[in-house]
Amino acid sequence: MSRTAIHSLIYFVLLAMIVIAIPTSNFLMSMAQVLLAVNWLIEGQWHNKISLAKRQPLLWAFVVLFVVHLVWCLMSTNMDYALDDIRKKLPLLAVPLVVLTSSPLPHKRLNILMVVYVATMLFVSAYSWVNHILNPDINYRSLFPFISHIRLALNACLVIFLLLCVGNKVLNSNMFSPLKQKIYLSVVIFLTGWFVAYLYLLQSYTGFIILLTTVAVVGFVYIKRHCVAGRLALYFVMMTAMVIAVVGMIAYYTNSYYKLKTLSTEPLKSHTINGNDYTHGIDGFVEHGNYLNNYICYAELEREWGHLSAKPLSYITPNGYSIKPTLIRYLNSKGLTKDSVGISQLTDYDVQAIEQGKATIYEADDKVLSQMMYRLLFEYENYRVYHRVKNSSLLQRFELWQNSCEIIARNSILGVGTGDVADEIRQNLKHNNSELKDTDMRTHSQYLTFILTFGLLGTMIIMFFFVYAIKKQNLMKSLLFVAYLCIVLISFVSEDTLETAAGCLFSTFFFCVFASQNEKNDSVLKG
Repeated sequence: MSRTAIHSLIYFVLLAMIVIAIPTSNFLMSMAQVLLAVNWLIEGQWHNKISLAKRQPLLWAFVVLFVVHLVWCLMSTNMDYALDDIRKKLPLLAVPLVVLTSSPLPHKRLNILMVVYVATMLFVSAYSWVNHILNPDINYRSLFPFISHIRLALNACLVIFLLLCVGNKVLNSNMFSPLKQKIYLSVVIFLTGWFVAYLYLLQSYTGFIILLTTVAVVGFVYIKRHCVAGRLALYFVMMTAMVIAVVGMIAYYTNSYYKLKTLSTEPLKSHTINGNDYTHGIDGFVEHGNYLNNYICYAELEREWGHLSAKPLSYITPNGYSIKPTLIRYLNSKGLTKDSVGISQLTDYDVQAIEQGKATIYEADDKVLSQMMYRLLFEYENYRVYHRVKNSSLLQRFELWQNSCEIIARNSILGVGTGDVADEIRQNLKHNNSELKDTDMRTHSQYLTFILTFGLLGTMIIMFFFVYAIKKQNLMKSLLFVAYLCIVLISFVSEDTLETAAGCLFSTFFFCVFASQNEKNDSVLKG
């Protein structure tokens, strides 16, 4: 085997290691990138690398992105943070430099790489399902404890579209017998359904928004390219039906949550059946059709709960809250008074659920869709009544976005610099006396992070080079690339995708692999 062939094999093995690492291990990501760079340096062949680099505008877009990070360090007062941020962003330079100046993978190796990626995500999702079955009380964020569930959702979305591209290729190919075609399509359909179900298990709002939006975009591009008027009309009918279904679902759950039940519409009683005083709230906080803070008798709750459970009301459940508020919310979700009468109607199953931190009957019954919708409505109600945003995934984002926009308004042209982002956010949160003032949260939006860090000038420079590279290299002709780009760009709306190792590598690695194969015009990427 020649020296070139050896380095080519090592390069392929390290790429496989990266696709295994992206959804599984930050340590393996770092190690694979270092080995990839070492192999690239030892390989030599600088003439070929320079020749490839000249034909890759995308490489220079990534170089510009990294250089902008470096230049804007000069505007920073916190150089320690700036240098640490540069260290985290090394994949933005190292991965494109290696992948885009290396020979494109042969068709067979590219297919193997994608199979390894799908198999890795299949393992991750299976691990998560088993973990959920063996530990039903585990938080959905910890089903796979090594990578953020948001990053897993991004990977699941990409795998779904990779499978759909494979299915489309099989469906339109004459290479397979009818039997093989049916087998392959059955496997694709099963795996696609599996990963959609995995998004459901992860309870990822971001994942589902990305999936539905990307389906709409890719579907439109696909039909538009094939110039079939009838299919385009059918597409708009289906999209309209999907929007109506989503709006209808939201309306159904909102109505179910806020429509007052009998207990909350009839005149309030002042005493329990035992003659003890009720406490009635006047805040109007609604959950599941009842006023949460009405019909509470703490004395009876304390006494009667002690007859059902050895764990006191002060016991901290796995969710981090004590039993007392959990019990009150649980009784409320069942439409019961929070007194001896209400507690007497709890079953052993209910008691166990409350001890585990399940605050409503919907959480106890593992109704995932109901949990997701009612969680958002509960968070909104907390904001509406108490103006609380902490511990609310959606409302925290709104708070952070508003905070970031205030800083941007004062530094709109040049931004605050690479090193001062966290300090500026923290200071502004304290100035506004925000509930998030003692946290280390950032913007929770990559777009706002760019504008906050580099201002409009730096952001427009970055955008220009990437738009130019995508257009120059005709990357949008690949449906898989279109899907991948949608996934990344939509994630940028509500996530600091590039601020984590997994997000940064996900946003860089596949970008470069798809771009390098595009030049080769590999059939797996055709749309």
